[in-house]
Amino acid sequence: WSDLDPELGSNSLNQTVYFLRRVFEATYSDDTSPGYVQSDTEMVWLDKDLVSSRSRECGALLRLARYGDGAAILALAGAYRGRFALDFTYEEWAGLYRDSLHAQYLEAMERAIAEHTSAGDLSAAIGLARAVIDVDDGADAVEVALIRLYKTVGAHAAAAELYGRYAAIQRTEFGTEVPPLRDL
Repeated sequence: WSDLDPELGSNSLNQTVYFLRRVFEATYSDDTSPGYVQSDTEMVWLDKDLVSSRSRECGALLRLARYGDGAAILALAGAYRGRFALDFTYEEWAGLYRDSLHAQYLEAMERAIAEHTSAGDLSAAIGLARAVIDVDDGADAVEVALIRLYKTVGAHAAAAELYGRYAAIQRTEFGTEVPPLRDL
């Protein structure tokens, strides 16, 4: 609507908000319905007290994780399922938000995996590393950490399986050779 003549743009925005409100509540009424969708002449937003999203929940968990909140890391491992807003790939704001949130997720999880490993809680480190790999199978540093963790706990078959996959991807996609499994 921002590219239209101001009067047409305003009408288009009002129509969009009208239909969006009915997505949340089919029998929407200005007088009795909650204000899920708010708008003014230039912006539309969802009321944060009435509408929540997984991306917002993950953002809140990431803020807690920065302060070493172990419960937030576990909750984040369960809540984050991959990059958000993939259906808005053509919108620059969505890509920036999605990539920033994903990078923050990877950083928080890598830090937590390292902390659990250093503390000797290898089971927790393995669980977090598996969660990351499930979400992003291109997280090479986490994949290498998981191979090492498997070797450390004596899960040699799991380490060999994951190593074979990792080495094949490095060879075919990047043309690089990785050190032998015994050297990782």
